[in-house]
Amino acid sequence: MEFKKQGLVKRFKDFISSINKKDKVAVLHHTDPDGVCSGVIISKLIEKTRNKKIDLRINQKGNIHNITKETFDKLKKNKINIIIITDLSADEHLKDIKKLLKFAKVLIIDHHPVYNNIKLKNIVMIKSSLVSDIPSAKYCAAKLCYDLGNLVADLSDLDWIAAVGSIGDIATEPFKSWLNKVFKKYKISMKKDLFKTKLGKVAVILSSAEAVSHKNVGLCFKILYRAKNYSEVLNSSIKKFQKKIDDELKYYIKNLNSLAFVYPKINLIFYDVNSKNNIKSQLCTLLGIKYPNKTIICVSFEKDLASVSARRGDSNVSVNKLLQSAVKGFCNANAGGHIPAAGACFPKKYYKKFKKRVINLLKKE
Repeated sequence: MEFKKQGLVKRFKDFISSINKKDKVAVLHHTDPDGVCSGVIISKLIEKTRNKKIDLRINQKGNIHNITKETFDKLKKNKINIIIITDLSADEHLKDIKKLLKFAKVLIIDHHPVYNNIKLKNIVMIKSSLVSDIPSAKYCAAKLCYDLGNLVADLSDLDWIAAVGSIGDIATEPFKSWLNKVFKKYKISMKKDLFKTKLGKVAVILSSAEAVSHKNVGLCFKILYRAKNYSEVLNSSIKKFQKKIDDELKYYIKNLNSLAFVYPKINLIFYDVNSKNNIKSQLCTLLGIKYPNKTIICVSFEKDLASVSARRGDSNVSVNKLLQSAVKGFCNANAGGHIPAAGACFPKKYYKKFKKRVINLLKKE
């Protein structure tokens, strides 16, 4: 992979190469397949370069982009002085970054839009859009970690993990040639629906485990980190979650016309997802694939919060901007992501206003 901004790439290589055994290293990663895969890849890179595993792995809930007090406390308790963040748009919350920099050096590897062009000492932020002309939504964090990491150490044994992250994030289009080589290397049959391939099934299992509980993410990381190949993940203890989530997803898709709000004139499907499992992101992705010319909004509720996933397969509506506009002015709200896929979180009391805004904004498109 050829990168632009070689100065920034050099800063990444210098950052990784400077880490030694005495450093206390923590990796904070997102909870979806791309987040888990990118976290594993960068952790493996650290182990390869300093001959010692990372000291701490952390994930927060999937809809939380800021650094929570609990995370700060864990980092300080473990005397962490090197923090690597993957697949999280941590630059959305500059105050949190500045707090981290008081006791640690920070590396951010992400593929979401640049929210703050951070120019502070002891931090390196690499977004895919800063080093590549490939659309950021199509250059996921796992592939970015893999490509960058290979500049420092041989990560060829982790190519299948990077492929799992890419499939999970529907970010394979620019890398078809590379993906074909990975499939050929492991003698995996290629299919039109990549989620039905063996590597795609790994992504589905990881996603299903997270849907049951974000507390399963640590287990997913552990299993993926230890796995010598994809088969070990497919046959691991987390495979039990898949059927439960698959059955529920099929129910919601089958009963869409009776359970969801469908607005044909503005090509909107607005779905309130009342499930004990966190399936809204997977449901939104599947509906986005099935209805690429419609805007898909899936909302779930947890206590006093509303959590949103949005998709638009043909990218004719920028769902990241749609959500940002829809939550503007809401207290304790956040929204972001990419043109075809985005998410938001806000207090439940704003739900009706949010829905009305989405409808009105789409009417103006």
